[in-house]
Amino acid sequence: MKVLVVYNPAAGGGRDALLKQLVRALTARHADVEVYRTRAPGDATRHLKERAHQGDVVVAVGGDGTTNEVLNGLAANVPLGIFATGTANVLARELALPKHPEQAADVIVQGVSMPVWPGDLNGRRFLMWVGVGYDAWVVQATDLTLKRRFGKLAYVLAMFSQIRRYGSQRYRFLLDGREYLAYSAVIANARHYGGSFILTRQADLTRPALQVLLFTRPDRGQLLKCLLALPFGAMERVPGVVSVSARDIQVAVPPGGLDEPLQADGDPAGVLPAAVKVAETPVLVRVPAATASRFDARRQPG
Repeated sequence: MKVLVVYNPAAGGGRDALLKQLVRALTARHADVEVYRTRAPGDATRHLKERAHQGDVVVAVGGDGTTNEVLNGLAANVPLGIFATGTANVLARELALPKHPEQAADVIVQGVSMPVWPGDLNGRRFLMWVGVGYDAWVVQATDLTLKRRFGKLAYVLAMFSQIRRYGSQRYRFLLDGREYLAYSAVIANARHYGGSFILTRQADLTRPALQVLLFTRPDRGQLLKCLLALPFGAMERVPGVVSVSARDIQVAVPPGGLDEPLQADGDPAGVLPAAVKVAETPVLVRVPAATASRFDARRQPG
C-alpha cells in the first residue's frame, strides 16, 4: 500500500513525535510511506491537486482544518485517512478514530473504507459544518497565536467577545426553496461540535442531506441558553431554535452585510452570499469496522 501522509506542523502546536510514530507504525505494516509537510494555509490542497498520483490512501495529520484542505485536493476514489493532532479534532470524535499512532495505522491499512457525503460551500467541500452569523464571527475573531498556545481557550475567549454582536444582523435562508429568517445558523453535516458536544442528533455523515439549525430570536438571552444547552446535547430543544433537514441551502447577503463572514470546518471560508448543498459524490474515509457498523445501524428502519 502506498500511503501519502499530509502533515500540518502548525496544527495543535505541532506533533512531530506523533508523526514519527505513525510513520514507523505504517512502515511496520508494510506500507510505502511518503510525508508531505504543509508550509502555509491552502498548501495541502494545492500540493494534492498538482500530483499525478496520490497513492492508495491520503492521510491528513493535523486538525479539522487540515482534513478539510486534504479533502479539497483529494482525487476521486482515493480513500481519506485521518490522524487527528489538532486543537478540537471533532471529525475524529465523530468517526471514533483512535488517538494512538499504532491503532491509527491499523485503521489506515486494515480499516473499512466508508462512504461519507461532504457538503459543498460555494464550490468547496466540507465535512462538518458551515457557520453563518455568530458562529462565523467567533471563528473569524479567534486569535491564532492564542489557539496555538492555549488550544480551545482561544475559541472560548472569542465566543465571549462576540456575544454583544448577536441579534444585530438578520439573514435570509432558502432551504430547498422554503424561506426562513434567522439571526445565526449552523449548517451541520455531522453530530458533534466543538469537541465532545452533540450539536444535532439528526445529522449523519453517511446521509446525503444537511441539518440546518436556525437561531430565530434576536435576544442574547436565547444565545446564552443555546450555549448552556450545548454541553448537554440539548440545543435543538431550546425555544427559538429551528432544526431543518435540507439538500440545497441559499444564504443571501443581508442589508449592509457585504463582509459577513462564513466558516467551514472551523476555519474562515469567505463571505456571504453562500450556496450550500450536498456534494455530488461521496468520499471514502478509512474508519474502524465498529464505526462503519454503527453508522449502518443508524440507517436501519426502527
